[in-house]
Amino acid sequence: MTEDMYIEIREMINTVGDTATYLAQLQEADYGNVIESWTQNLVIIIENVNSLILDSNKVTFCDPEYLASHFMEYRYQRDLMNQYMQWHDRMLEVLERQYYSQNIWERKFVRLMDYVHYVDKELIIEKAKNSLLGIDRAVIQKLCAYYQEYAGFWGTLDVDHQRYDVIINRVETLIEHRDEFLWLHDLLADQRSKMVLTGMLYNWVTFDFDYIKTIKEANYTDYFDLDLVECDEREVWVDLGAWIGDSTQNYINTYGKYQRIYCYEIDESSMEEMKKNLGRYSNIVYCNKGAGAENCKKYFVKSADTSSNRIVDRPTEKEVEIVRLDDDIQEKVTMIKMDIEGSEQKALAGCIRHIQEESPKLLICVYHNNEDIYRIPQMIMEMNPRYRLYLRSNGMQWGPAEIVLLAIPI
Repeated sequence: MTEDMYIEIREMINTVGDTATYLAQLQEADYGNVIESWTQNLVIIIENVNSLILDSNKVTFCDPEYLASHFMEYRYQRDLMNQYMQWHDRMLEVLERQYYSQNIWERKFVRLMDYVHYVDKELIIEKAKNSLLGIDRAVIQKLCAYYQEYAGFWGTLDVDHQRYDVIINRVETLIEHRDEFLWLHDLLADQRSKMVLTGMLYNWVTFDFDYIKTIKEANYTDYFDLDLVECDEREVWVDLGAWIGDSTQNYINTYGKYQRIYCYEIDESSMEEMKKNLGRYSNIVYCNKGAGAENCKKYFVKSADTSSNRIVDRPTEKEVEIVRLDDDIQEKVTMIKMDIEGSEQKALAGCIRHIQEESPKLLICVYHNNEDIYRIPQMIMEMNPRYRLYLRSNGMQWGPAEIVLLAIPI
């Protein structure tokens, strides 16, 4: 926002405040002679300012339609003036927050947080739907197919049958957990992380793929940001969701040093392929089991894409052992990676001793549902506040995917 724009909008807001103060002083005999022209002008100003700084001509705390329909009756004078002044005070706060943001990405984040706070939920949902429907039809079909395949993560998206659960769920998450998003944004340790969070959330409500392109990591491989993640020959690396060994191979290629590696994978066929891929390396422990909050038996659901296999509670043909890492690994752990298709919170709960006593580096996917992005950072800081938190995006899928939280011990 330029200084000229800031001054112009501020003058518009103050015009409403000054006019409301004047109108509040009118006696009933004079009220009807002046109120109509003044009110129509104020409603236009209010809607313009709303659109300029909140992307909606309507806000929840001042209804232009109510103002326009009640202004002629003197008995509504006090109520109307209170609405005008409430709008004046809040919009000045919103304007100041946006103008004094440090950079364009912080301003975007602030604007989005005010948008979901002050604009009606149904309007936000409708605007998100229109954004989706405004993109290329072929892209919409691919998006619907993507979200249908992973409906268990985010909900259904089916334009042909007017199912917009993905949009509704994400808008509700933004509204209901705005305070958590504000907390996370303030806690993130660098501007790149704040960009990732902001770009992810904007894509939620706009389906603008430029945000995904902008936040995608261009310099380092998945998980291993060399500015943040330092490793040496004492590393005890735990790979949860090791699949065919791709992340472990990437770790070895990047650092070349370690003391021991634990690879956890629930799919036996992927485990066998992993052993072939990593067979030339020593000190690797292969664990055909999953990680969770308790030691128990769960069930295995195989995906067409074997990297997306999941653990579920309902019985299936395949039973799988689930372990707490605190019980399963007795030696000191220095780094834990998690990409386990929505089971990250449970696995994290099973690592509490390692996290509290050993402060391992944590590299955790936080995109498999709408909650992980803020809840997993909360869990880590509750277990051990001696971490700096970062976000990196490694994905170019049809939604904000491969979003990784890096918790680096201080």
